[in-house]
Amino acid sequence: MLDIKTSLRTTLTQKQELVRDYQSFADRVNDPEVSKMFKHFAEAEALHATQIKNKLNDLT
Repeated sequence: MLDIKTSLRTTLTQKQELVRDYQSFADRVNDPEVSKMFKHFAEAEALHATQIKNKLNDLT
């Protein structure tokens, strides 16, 4: 059986890395439309990370 806290921590790390990646991509691309898209992706992943953090806090 999969441990919930471990899976949430792993997923949280992945989401945080995606936020950093998307923000970096947004800052480095020369296309404003693509930059905006990456910023949107970063915001969505940050929301997911916040939800995961909240769930982890509830379980602790």
